[in-house]
Amino acid sequence: DMPPEHLRKIIKDHGDMSARKFRQDKRVYLGALKYVPHAVLKLLENMPMPWEQVREVPVLYHVTGAITFVNEIPWVIEPVYMAQWGTMWIMMRREKRDRKHFKRMRFPPFDDEEPPLDYGDNLLDVEPLEAIQMDLDEDDDAQVIDWLYDSKPLADEAESDSDSDEEDHGAMIRAAARKAVGRRINGPTYRKWRLDLPTMANLHRLAGQLLSDISDPNYFYLFDLSSFITAKSLNMAIPGGPRFEPLYRDINPADEDWNEFNDINKIIIRQPIRTEYKVAFPHLYNSLPRKVNIASYHAPALQYIKPDDLDLPAFYYDPVINPISSRSLVSQFKEDARSVEDEIFGDRDEDEDFVLPDCASAFLEDTPLETDNTANGLSLFWAPHPFSSRSGSTRRAADVPLVKDWYMEHCPQGMPVKVRVSYQKLLKNYVLNSMHTSRPRAQRKKYLFRQFKATKFFQSTEIDWVEAGLQVCRQGHNMLNLLIHRKRLNYLHLDYNFNLKPIKTLTTKERKKSRFGNAFHLCVAEGTLVSLGNGLSVPIERVCSGDALQAVGPVDPAIGSVSGARAVGYKGRAGSDAFQVHMDPQLCMLIRCIDGTELKVTPTHPVLAVCGHIGATMEHAQYIPAGDLTADHSIVCSALVS
Repeated sequence: DMPPEHLRKIIKDHGDMSARKFRQDKRVYLGALKYVPHAVLKLLENMPMPWEQVREVPVLYHVTGAITFVNEIPWVIEPVYMAQWGTMWIMMRREKRDRKHFKRMRFPPFDDEEPPLDYGDNLLDVEPLEAIQMDLDEDDDAQVIDWLYDSKPLADEAESDSDSDEEDHGAMIRAAARKAVGRRINGPTYRKWRLDLPTMANLHRLAGQLLSDISDPNYFYLFDLSSFITAKSLNMAIPGGPRFEPLYRDINPADEDWNEFNDINKIIIRQPIRTEYKVAFPHLYNSLPRKVNIASYHAPALQYIKPDDLDLPAFYYDPVINPISSRSLVSQFKEDARSVEDEIFGDRDEDEDFVLPDCASAFLEDTPLETDNTANGLSLFWAPHPFSSRSGSTRRAADVPLVKDWYMEHCPQGMPVKVRVSYQKLLKNYVLNSMHTSRPRAQRKKYLFRQFKATKFFQSTEIDWVEAGLQVCRQGHNMLNLLIHRKRLNYLHLDYNFNLKPIKTLTTKERKKSRFGNAFHLCVAEGTLVSLGNGLSVPIERVCSGDALQAVGPVDPAIGSVSGARAVGYKGRAGSDAFQVHMDPQLCMLIRCIDGTELKVTPTHPVLAVCGHIGATMEHAQYIPAGDLTADHSIVCSALVS
């Protein structure tokens, strides 16, 4: 690997690509433009988590500084990752409870004409923001306290065992426990994990804020994927569920094979059939069921009750259970019950005379009713995925669904309409994605970064994630600027927040010439996203970590409002992650001309106006943008009026 200073010098030298000495590199920069979406994807995929103060990432960069890729896949252990985010949820709730004045971040964080910061000059010696970590209990969280907030938990387990201090009694006990359990990660590849029961129980407790309390499968009767697909096939909507476009548009009520007019028995059913009946039994209550799924009718009744107090024994009588008293039954059928017992078991006197021998003992007399892990085992047995298994494969951090189970449940009562609509929209997308997903075709896997690294034009090093983000932002801006100048669109200006603005009022010919395609607007929108992400991560102002974490949520919705663009999905070769960006329509102005006619124009639309001073004639008329009009102007006509 090369030292990071080599990459920093290249990026610093290529700040202004308009210099004549970089005329040979312009072609390389324009050629690298096709890889900008992939660079942004890898950058956002490796974004540091709130519990990390700094994340060093390996990068692959072009020797001219044209593009920088983060060359790493963020593999995570799924239960550990969910436990980490569960503690973040607790910490943010405490932050909101204890702090009175939040400092809201301004978007965009940097000015439009302020270039991306140079990491070596401004940020290299700046202390990073303090990480958000929950103080774990040394007794209750002893299984995970040493490695929960590591960048790669359990990755360096073997080294930590050999380097542990022998005089530290607690460290010796934990090292002995790890040796007894065995290796919990397969090795440096970090692809397989295996955790023991106490560790899984500890992680399950920490992740409890993100997990659902509903473990009874009967709760999801007529509210699961099969029922939603059946409802879409039948062009119906389950109460509380999503509404779909009809799967079949050729359904005509007049073509039904049976109705009340052609029934041979003339049995007329006036009461309408409920939607739930039609979805639960589609072949019975529908005339033409097509592509329907038969959902499970019932699951065995669940008897497990999640304890609220962790100190309770594994087997206890929960007050939620209502006892069925048998006093009235015994008093009413007392004589009948005794006669039946005598008939089956014989005379009661013989039973009373029977005595067990002294050497007899109860079965499993020496076995305790419960151990330290009995309650944990019962809770994990009914726990949702991934806590229901003790081993598995690591996943990409972006592929772990943290709160997916929330919208799979019924919307709580009393919620406003916008919340219910959000539930239905999320369910609708979930069902449509499930229906339109096809099995991937077997293809030969290609490794793009391996091919790049094998050439002499790419080098590798390890830098801070913030530095990589600043470099990608600067490189994307340089590429798009070069493309604009290559098309000789000198009247368009791309600022450092990736807003494309005209520097003058454009003619119709200039407007047509300055139209860009989907790929350009995709790169602009992704550059806006990276710019906002860099603003959250760069610790220039005194921003607490809680404020930055609070601002991460509004970043995605802010893309449209900050950059003046809105994302619209489209199908293309770029795949489902690509999106096309259209500019939002400008505000319209209503202007009144001298002849009494009214025109609705945009603020940048040219209009012919005369300043209202005494003695003004048509010779003084000139075209000015409609947004610059004042009360002293008299509008003659719009540029569109002939």
